[in-house]
Amino acid sequence: MLEFHAPWCPACKDLHKAWNAFADWGKDLNINVGEIDVTDNPGLSGRFLITSLPTIYHIKDGVFRLYTGPRDNEDFIWFVEENKWKVVESLPAWKNPDSIQMAIVAKFFKLSMAVRDLHSQLIEEHGIPAWGSYGIFAGGTLLLGSILGVVIVYFIDYLFPNKPLPSGTSPDKEGKKQKKKDKQKQQRSKDGAEKKGKDSDAEKSQNSQSESQHSQSEGEEEIAQKKKGDKKQISNGKSPASPSQKKK
Repeated sequence: MLEFHAPWCPACKDLHKAWNAFADWGKDLNINVGEIDVTDNPGLSGRFLITSLPTIYHIKDGVFRLYTGPRDNEDFIWFVEENKWKVVESLPAWKNPDSIQMAIVAKFFKLSMAVRDLHSQLIEEHGIPAWGSYGIFAGGTLLLGSILGVVIVYFIDYLFPNKPLPSGTSPDKEGKKQKKKDKQKQQRSKDGAEKKGKDSDAEKSQNSQSESQHSQSEGEEEIAQKKKGDKKQISNGKSPASPSQKKK
């Protein structure tokens, strides 16, 4: 059984007496009872992802369980002696303190504690105002970010290098050549669009001419048929009727 506490935590101070009494039963219960000060061990508090105090864990055979029961000496003894820990769900794999991701979280907890201690040291020992300390950390963060960006770009260029230019060419010449190609491509597409438009106009004109010729041929054919009918009437001894006669 493991308890995480801090000297400034009132609830941890209230638990202190009961926890020590429970620790005296450790040999009789054949268990180890320990406690961890999170201010002295930020790495461990990071591994267990301690977000509230006090926090108690039951650990057996590499399986971690969070204790959430009553916090009294007799309750702790009953929890172990009656094997009540078996009904408590173990921590998921992603939250297991032995996992790689929780080891990374532990590093961040250590870093945060180191930054906090440095901030206190700058204010208390060197007399730097709080805003000055914040400015130093902000500048350091920007500097580290710039360095990290340069390193990332370097590795990307190393892993995915640019294709070398042909011999005898410079980046400026290559850029001009590419611009020229792009311009020619745009001109060809423009010419193609204009040609397509002209072909469409010519096709429309041709269709209108053919329609006109067709209607003209139909008119001529009608006149010819009319003349043929008049000739037939004359040959039969009849004269073609005048418009006034036709009307009568």
